[in-house]
Amino acid sequence: MLDAPDGRARAPDDDRGELVLDLRRVGRGDLERAGGKGANLGELVRAGFPVPAGFVVSTVACDRFVARNRLEESIARSLREQPDGAVIRAAFEVAPIPPEVEREVLVAYERLGRGPVAARSSATAEDLPDAAFAGQQDTFLNVVGPEALLDAVRRCWASLWTERAIAYRARRGLDQAPVRLAVVVQRMAAAEAAGVLFTANPVTGAPDEVVIDASPGLGEAVVSGLVTPDHVVLRRRWLGRWLGPWEWRVAERRLGRREAIIRARAGGGTERVEGPGQASAAALPDRALRRLAGLGTAIERHFGNPQDVEWAWDGGACSILQARPMTALSSPAAAPVLPMRMLAGLVAELLPDRPYPLELTTWVPAVYGFLETFGALLGLAFVPLQGLFEVEDGVVVRLRPRLPVRPTPRLLLAPRRLLRLARRHDPARSSADPLLADARSRVRALEARDLRALSWEGLLATVHEALAIPGLVWQFRVRYLPRPMLALAQLRLTLGVLGHADRFGALAFTGVETRTLEANRALEALAARVRSEPALADAFARHGAGELWAALQSQPTGRAFLANLRAFLDEYGHREAGGTMQVAQPTWKDAPDVVLGMLQGMARAERRSQTKPPSWEAVRDEVLGHPLLRIPAMRSAFLQLLTEARCFPRLREDTRFAFMLPLPVLRRTLLELGRRLWDAGVLDATEDVFHLELGELDRIDGTWPPPPDLAGELRSLVARRKARRAVLAETPLVDPRLFGPFEAAGPDRDMLLRGTPGSLGVAEGPVRVIREGSEFGNLRAGDVLVAPYTNPAWTPLFERAAAVVVDSGGPASHAAIVAREYGIPAVMATVDGTHRLTDGVRVRVDGARGLVMAVRPQSRGAP
Repeated sequence: MLDAPDGRARAPDDDRGELVLDLRRVGRGDLERAGGKGANLGELVRAGFPVPAGFVVSTVACDRFVARNRLEESIARSLREQPDGAVIRAAFEVAPIPPEVEREVLVAYERLGRGPVAARSSATAEDLPDAAFAGQQDTFLNVVGPEALLDAVRRCWASLWTERAIAYRARRGLDQAPVRLAVVVQRMAAAEAAGVLFTANPVTGAPDEVVIDASPGLGEAVVSGLVTPDHVVLRRRWLGRWLGPWEWRVAERRLGRREAIIRARAGGGTERVEGPGQASAAALPDRALRRLAGLGTAIERHFGNPQDVEWAWDGGACSILQARPMTALSSPAAAPVLPMRMLAGLVAELLPDRPYPLELTTWVPAVYGFLETFGALLGLAFVPLQGLFEVEDGVVVRLRPRLPVRPTPRLLLAPRRLLRLARRHDPARSSADPLLADARSRVRALEARDLRALSWEGLLATVHEALAIPGLVWQFRVRYLPRPMLALAQLRLTLGVLGHADRFGALAFTGVETRTLEANRALEALAARVRSEPALADAFARHGAGELWAALQSQPTGRAFLANLRAFLDEYGHREAGGTMQVAQPTWKDAPDVVLGMLQGMARAERRSQTKPPSWEAVRDEVLGHPLLRIPAMRSAFLQLLTEARCFPRLREDTRFAFMLPLPVLRRTLLELGRRLWDAGVLDATEDVFHLELGELDRIDGTWPPPPDLAGELRSLVARRKARRAVLAETPLVDPRLFGPFEAAGPDRDMLLRGTPGSLGVAEGPVRVIREGSEFGNLRAGDVLVAPYTNPAWTPLFERAAAVVVDSGGPASHAAIVAREYGIPAVMATVDGTHRLTDGVRVRVDGARGLVMAVRPQSRGAP
């Protein structure tokens, strides 16, 4: 057999494809033929890095092996009947390798010199930027001889179907069948010491630090976790242009324990020998550490992202054995400035879940539009929405840790613009403005449309019309917020002069009538009716929330109650059932079971009497007792100022209430688009439409069903984005460190959490963790509400809660404001309170100090 001119060993017949590829001729574009590991190693060889010579048994060879032995049916049947892969592995291990594959592997092995080699699995779904698949398939070290090599190749193929590899792919939403496997065969690298290197600190995310774990012998001991390795952190230091720009210095060093050493055996394979115990000297000298750090950063520059590198060191020379992108890398920790903390809290409150691509191109721009509009009024330029988040292939990864706004020269004239608006638009007369009435009428007109009867173009037009409605609300806000904002600032200064600065919150934000409170009273009226009518009380007690609607429909009293509930939903049902402002989540209108569940929880007990702070009127009268305010002109001016300042929370809440009006019809229209794509076979489920962008839906120009090439492209986009979101499932959209420096619970054994004070007071009660709207009914009167976030849809829970503990937010967030309104303590920005507290644990919440304490049995009682 002759080698091809490019160095690849080729099959005798051209139509057989390339069964074996020389590693020197493989690059990052050869993922489908060489797998992730092979593609990355080949790229390093071509770039001149010290990688041991070798070849790749391509995925074509694996396909040939599967097809020749008719293993496709065995794979499909086993995944259905015995998904742990045991049957597949057994079939692989006894099936013969096709003669032409065997021949090419042995020719390439002969070219390497027939010495000891390493055989490493290289799947097409591994060593990727979002999923490393580290250790999921097998590697065989110190393989000696042709028969041992062929057996190692076969066992690598079989390892694609280990239970751990199957489970790993399933957790990340990857299809099992399309994954293919190549095998990288390389000369065995000798190793005095070996280990792994990270080109960025994997814990802190610091990009100027390299972390090296090293131990004597082969690196398998480090990779498998068999030993506690030497742990070294190197940090770059600037030396100046004459001495050279950078020097690596050891910032941290911890010697390992040397529990064991893995080394090559003379006849093949490896052996484990007991180590000497605690190390007395470092596994690598400092010059080796600096050499490795330099190689690592050069590899990072070549690939363009932080890398996880496996290496071996022997006789003063380094060998690179593997390089893959670092996954789940932390962002660098930095003390965030106050505006960044405020932005992080706002985003976490508005978008507690990672927005889908369709949300990012529809509803999220509508929310962001107000920031851009109001920012322009103040002379601030906001970055475009795509600059607010890190987005990969349409999938939002995280909030960028930088302020999305910068001042412009127009900032100098902002006071003039604000004063002009304040003079022109009096919030006391805002009810006569037609903007909100126009928004409501437009929503009613859209809701009257028969979505099933509309054409594709008609549905898209409905989407665009719904998205135009929030602009009317924002226009209303821009008109009427300047005067109360200026009044708030004046009120704060005035109270400071009068010595009553601590009364600002009570005077400005409590006791203000809003549409949200109106909705809460209407909901409480429904709960009171359930409590007062035996037939309703019995139905609510005997049936779950999912069964209640049908049960109520079957009796006269229940039907009358449902008529009232429909009227409630017609007026207030555009609120978010899931507690989020995201279109992928249902509203109360879409999920009335959520409202029934809330009513169940509210009806279980009478309204709990709470010790509330003095009313705002009482606080006002106390302040009016100041000598300066006894002067009629001063008193009149102060009362006018207070009246205008109190318009701010009303306008803010009522415009937010109006902003949500088009959400139900928008969501239903998008789902109708998804239903049609599902019906055409483009989507696997109607809700998969949220993985597409609005522009991609616009590309379907009326041709139905969509052309095969476009349908295939959309299917591919959805599959890829679903897999990416699955990988990001445990990565928060907003880095918790952006909420501010988090101080863990101190030495006090009773302290469970420390956060930011949100609402004063101390209260005790059992923990109840509520993560989403479907769990609202679980909260009992007197429970401590522990939530990842809250917004106005959560407000009814505050009526029953003894205290509130929230993962995110700050004193100005919804949870803190509403807690102060209800007179219950609140602790904000605990970061992970929903994970560290469990249902039923009795705690004391100190809102003034921002602490959550354990309550021991002997200390129960009044605090």
